[in-house]
Amino acid sequence: MYIPYEKIFNTIALFAPVKFGVKIKKFGQKLKVKSNIRHISKNKKKVIKKLKEKIKNNEKINVAFYIYDETKWKSQSIYDLMENDKRFIPYIFVSKNCSPENNMNFQTKDDIKKVYDFFKNKKMRVFYAYDFEKDDYIPLNEMPIKPDIVFYSHPWYIYETQGPVMASKYAITSYIPYFLATSVSPIEYYTRFHQYVENHYVLNDLIKNYYAKNMDNKGINLKSTGHPMLDYFYLNKNKYFENKNYTIYAPHWSVDKNNNLHWGTFLDLGYKILNYAKSHPELNWVYKPHPCLENYLIKNNYFSKDEINSYRKEWQNIGQIMETGDYLDLFMQSKALITDCGSFETEYFLTKKPLIHLKSNIDPTPFNPSVEKIVKSCYEAKNFDELEQILNEILIKNNDYKMLERKKVYEELGYENNYAAKNIIEDILNCLK
Repeated sequence: MYIPYEKIFNTIALFAPVKFGVKIKKFGQKLKVKSNIRHISKNKKKVIKKLKEKIKNNEKINVAFYIYDETKWKSQSIYDLMENDKRFIPYIFVSKNCSPENNMNFQTKDDIKKVYDFFKNKKMRVFYAYDFEKDDYIPLNEMPIKPDIVFYSHPWYIYETQGPVMASKYAITSYIPYFLATSVSPIEYYTRFHQYVENHYVLNDLIKNYYAKNMDNKGINLKSTGHPMLDYFYLNKNKYFENKNYTIYAPHWSVDKNNNLHWGTFLDLGYKILNYAKSHPELNWVYKPHPCLENYLIKNNYFSKDEINSYRKEWQNIGQIMETGDYLDLFMQSKALITDCGSFETEYFLTKKPLIHLKSNIDPTPFNPSVEKIVKSCYEAKNFDELEQILNEILIKNNDYKMLERKKVYEELGYENNYAAKNIIEDILNCLK
């Protein structure tokens, strides 16, 4: 029987002193989470039994990838492998995130159509999971194809009827983050969402062990498989890439203390790096901002829309701007990356090219053990003077003096022959044996 613990205790809290009211609300939230986890566990047994029957009867398993932002689509290798596997039929559910209108992540209907067209143009099997006429979210079990497995790539802004608690009634819920795990912040592994999904796939044992020791469930739903966004490097390791010597500047959005990360250095370095690029037109420049950066700067009154447009125009005059999610070819054709974006630290590291990490001076959230190992083997700049020295050395003098150090860490982390898509599919099948 379903008991609305959270609503009950929120009501009680209204009649309590503020100090005790907060504690009462938190207690109600904990009871709700525990209750949902119990229901999810019971549902899992029924779902697995159903899927075993489908396999026994040679029926295909329907696998849905729930997406609301095409720039964060990182599971192509799994989709492709399943497409060529007679046991699965993969497809994309495009929905609208449920962030409020004043949030930098707010989406319009045009945004949703753009996501849909992205997958349609790739000739992938795609459906809207949002009803434009009713302006409402479609429960996933009411979609044209009812899913047996649901892959999520975003842990937030998922409408309740499409979330893992509801989906667990008819499907195995799995989570592959759209980013590579980077920080030690609980937001990466300890929200309600992370406790509700039945499989949470992580990059390696360093990250799995760190998460597990800080989780109430001791990481029982964590699986160390590698990340499908890195399968690109495995699948293309023998491919020839023309070296276009791109120097990429990729700033993160977390430019102040009004967030959990504090990694962003754009306010200090954005124009200085642009001016350096202007003074070195012989280099092939690419500006690749985080998808949230410019909206964040505008909404928090750091820049006006006109100022952002002017800044972008200056980059267009000397190079190019890259904003799509398909940027790994660009990485392989590049000469170096300048970034304060944690997820890029690991991705770009696999190119074996020079990586310059911009360290924030506003108490940045520490990296997890895996990324920390990578950053220590790369270049790090705490201010523009340090950055300029590094750039002059590796871009102008072509002296990549940390190359051997990076190579050693690359080998230690075992990235060379890891195929995450295959590992994840094998894990699913093992659950159904």
